[in-house]
Amino acid sequence: MSMLPSMRPDFTVPLTVDGDIVLRTLQERLARPESPFEGQVLGDHANLRLPEDRRTMLSPYLEIEMLEEENGGLALHGRFSPQPNVWTGFMALFGTIAMLGLAGVIYGIAQLMLGGSWLWLLAGPAAVGLIAFVHGAAFIGQGLSAEEMFELRDFVQRLVGELEAGDVGHREAGSEEAGHR
Repeated sequence: MSMLPSMRPDFTVPLTVDGDIVLRTLQERLARPESPFEGQVLGDHANLRLPEDRRTMLSPYLEIEMLEEENGGLALHGRFSPQPNVWTGFMALFGTIAMLGLAGVIYGIAQLMLGGSWLWLLAGPAAVGLIAFVHGAAFIGQGLSAEEMFELRDFVQRLVGELEAGDVGHREAGSEEAGHR
């Protein structure tokens, strides 16, 4: 995880086991009724979120992708973000503020050229300030949902750890061998 603040923090878990087994096991765990999280696995991607009864507007959404590392190994790359509808709202707010700021600056330039007031030119710095405020609000939301982010990351890391230790893989392999006898 990067040490710099990020609106969408991420992490990487290197794998020493087959990635398909990790994703298949993740899908099986998410399908269990007692699973602490909901989500889907589609191809080399997965997403996890809290169940609806525990979810709030600030609850994180974890996107996982299977990546090939430079050394040829596999890794799970996880990225936290707000729920998709909240993320869309953030981006719409950024866009709206930027467009209003630009429109204010353009109007201010037109007013200035016509001998009018220059005060509309302050719309640009005001928009930058508002965007910085909204950006800062994202970090406040991360702080308030840090425990949920930890739970999601820990769930993935424990699953990978169990598979690498052979706790899950050996049981599955043993049951397949028993079925063939």
